[in-house]
Amino acid sequence: MQRISHVMAGGLCAVWLLGAPAAAQQLMFEYFTMLTPQDTYNSRGAPLNDVCAIVQQDRANFHKFGKRDAADGPDPFFTTAERRAMITGRCAYDPSYHTVGRIRSQTIGFVLVRVYGNGSSVSRVQIFEAAG
Repeated sequence: MQRISHVMAGGLCAVWLLGAPAAAQQLMFEYFTMLTPQDTYNSRGAPLNDVCAIVQQDRANFHKFGKRDAADGPDPFFTTAERRAMITGRCAYDPSYHTVGRIRSQTIGFVLVRVYGNGSSVSRVQIFEAAG
């Protein structure tokens, strides 16, 4: 349901559309990490060909396998396989910059990851270039 109100000020009419907010995407947390060649292979050694899968493997390497890169930072959420699976298909990034090839060649390293959701479920994982 939307409510429309009109406000007159100095001859200008402004229209405000107010309504029930869409499903809120709140910033749950953010962390810095390095995406490196070791993150581009799954735990069975098969190559990963998706940036989102690489981010998921980075968190598995951090939490499960203890294979941490020098600048990998902690996160409070991706501690289980079930939670790491929430990363799949929810990544937003610059596809001209964040590519599997660049990660494998170590052209990309340090990134900022922002995770949005409702506290128990992930709706979006944004990846940004970060200075390290």
